[in-house]
Amino acid sequence: MKDKILNNKELLEAWDWESGKPTGVSITRGESYRTGTPHEGVHLWIARKSADDVELLFQHRAKNKALYPDCLDITVGGHVTYGQDDAGKGKIRKEAMEEIGLDIDELSLVDIGYSRFEERTDFYHHREFQHVYLLADQRPLDSYKFNDGEVIGLYAVPSRFLESLMSVDSSLSVEGFDGIKIIRKNLTRKDFHPMIFDERMKLYMTIVIQGVRELVLTGKINLLMPQL
Repeated sequence: MKDKILNNKELLEAWDWESGKPTGVSITRGESYRTGTPHEGVHLWIARKSADDVELLFQHRAKNKALYPDCLDITVGGHVTYGQDDAGKGKIRKEAMEEIGLDIDELSLVDIGYSRFEERTDFYHHREFQHVYLLADQRPLDSYKFNDGEVIGLYAVPSRFLESLMSVDSSLSVEGFDGIKIIRKNLTRKDFHPMIFDERMKLYMTIVIQGVRELVLTGKINLLMPQL
């Protein structure tokens, strides 16, 4: 796993940690993790209305992922490659098509800004400016397609359950799709990406949960990520 992360040759663009701006300088993904060089990532949270709540869609990460395999994570996420032609919302549209087969209308995407993220382990230092988008979409789970092998399922997690997990562990049966059929699964904290419940992500998750509720229930949003 360590070699797979630190030897990744994908080219990213280095960002300045203090100003929150791109530098125009390329760096390999592996080098960015070795040195803690900041770069840009994109996040998309898809949400839908249920009978009595708003549900957030979580992707099930493939078991062969180098980092945090076999857990539930942001609906769509990825790194922005160096020189990527897609401007603005086009960056997340590319990831959405690759991961869940979704061709997104840019006008439907809601940009809520950037979140500054930092994670340090024994062998890597990850610093990223995460550009976060929200999308309200009512389509059934089995209309999604997992194209690139990095996603093996989607789960619709009620926002109130997710909010409660931020404070205390519990269990709930939720609807999912494994790429073949609709399923149900009992979820607890251990099923999710551990950073979801990390103190460093508390503000991020609070804004996302509140934001998707506003978007799905009212069609507009007032809460944004803090300025960098």
